[in-house]
Amino acid sequence: MPRLALPLAAALVLMIATAAAAEAPEPTRTIDLDRFMGRWHEILRTPNDHQRDCWAASQVWSRRAANDFSISQTCHRGARDGRVTTLNSRARVTDTSTNAKFEASFFAGLIRERYWVIDIAPDYSWMIATTADGRFPALLSRSPTMSAAEQTRLRNRMAELGLPNRQLIQR
Repeated sequence: MPRLALPLAAALVLMIATAAAAEAPEPTRTIDLDRFMGRWHEILRTPNDHQRDCWAASQVWSRRAANDFSISQTCHRGARDGRVTTLNSRARVTDTSTNAKFEASFFAGLIRERYWVIDIAPDYSWMIATTADGRFPALLSRSPTMSAAEQTRLRNRMAELGLPNRQLIQR
């Protein structure tokens, strides 16, 4: 290997390891799981392959056991009034000190992803959540709509928390 390639390869390995170890900011509040249950509507989300052509997405959280939940995620394909598709998954709390960190499993546990609720309104009217690496933040609400002013305020809150918000889309 040429002399210059070795430091470049080492730098690349270090960058990959650093990116893999990245985490979202710590949650700011403790979650009351009873208040958290119910329907959440996506207001803003980071584009991702799993939700391509997904509109008016929502999820319903239901308790199965103390720290074990069912999540039914609904998506309208093609348009806000398009064909409805549903994906059922399970989640469990991974940090009982805050109840704000979850691991969700999809397709009978074949796929697992960690999610964190970074901030939530005191009245549980909205939440800011992301994957544990902080790369896919989303704003969810109890209502299917949110004023432009409130969206802007919460988008700015996401930035204050250190979450990327330039790619957020509204669907």
